[in-house]
Amino acid sequence: MRKRRAFLTLCLVVGFTTVVCVFWRELSIGLTIAISSSELYCHWSNSKGVIELGQGEWDEPMLIPSRCIFFHETACSPPNLTPRQACAVESAAKNNRNLNVFLLLLAPGRFSDNSEAFVKILETYDNVYIRRIRLSTYVLDTPIEDWFSASVWKFSENRAWLRRDLHDYIRMLTLWKFGGVALNLNSIVQASLDELTTFVGVRDRDKEVGVIGVDTSTDFGRQFIDACMEIIKNTTVDDYLSYNITNIVAKVLKQLCYQQTNKECRRFTIYPSAKFYPGYSWKDDAKAKELIQIMRNATTIHLRDDYNRNTKTDSMATYKIAAKQHCPKIYEFTAKDF
Repeated sequence: MRKRRAFLTLCLVVGFTTVVCVFWRELSIGLTIAISSSELYCHWSNSKGVIELGQGEWDEPMLIPSRCIFFHETACSPPNLTPRQACAVESAAKNNRNLNVFLLLLAPGRFSDNSEAFVKILETYDNVYIRRIRLSTYVLDTPIEDWFSASVWKFSENRAWLRRDLHDYIRMLTLWKFGGVALNLNSIVQASLDELTTFVGVRDRDKEVGVIGVDTSTDFGRQFIDACMEIIKNTTVDDYLSYNITNIVAKVLKQLCYQQTNKECRRFTIYPSAKFYPGYSWKDDAKAKELIQIMRNATTIHLRDDYNRNTKTDSMATYKIAAKQHCPKIYEFTAKDF
């Protein structure tokens, strides 16, 4: 009787183990397929080319709190730098020699030959660092660690959110970690950002926040970015579309400053479009002389995404003049591709 009972118990254990193994294998295959086919696969992938942030010899000492400029490329497609993107990084490095400039990529692969040529030019500046971040580890020990693992898959079904808002959430996460300034890769930096503290710069067309900076060495800067991360952490599948970067900033400022005697709020600046986006929404009738006058005192200028290098307008001509001055190495290398 005992032998029979032991035999039945052994059969049950073996059967259960087999079922678990088959289920786990099918689950693993399903997850692998999902990750591979999703636009999010790179968030879990190991680096295959670009050094991961934190693994470079000088990364830690160069990530000086609130003394860095960050550019983010959040697409999962293989790393590819266009001339204009490389120009954005060079112009930031050239005009801010006392700040460190980080280009952060999510894609795990290697640069193409053309992009590698741009990388070599950018690395002639001793304050440029090109690094890859793996988002699944980048969020660890941050306020949005649990939110990321629980929600990002659901939110990513909306591709517009994935391209726009997730990009901005990652920018805010970087500023929470290190402070500094987050710029866009369709910009040319024309002046020093050294004196800027906690601020946003808006576009003239839609009043949306485009450029953001946080000085985490101040109490207000830390409170501000902590509050931003708290809002992101609490977004759900029912309301996440309502919380783009502009709405998050507006809500935080209302929490921290509206009807309060927080004198630190005076340190926060909302810059009009003339500071970072002069002429951004102008169409083909914009005249070069007028644009040059407007752009002369701007900290950055931005080229709209719908412009291509064959566009023969005064707006494009003005952009090329700025590129020749502020990213001379990239411009000289590939002027015909601007």
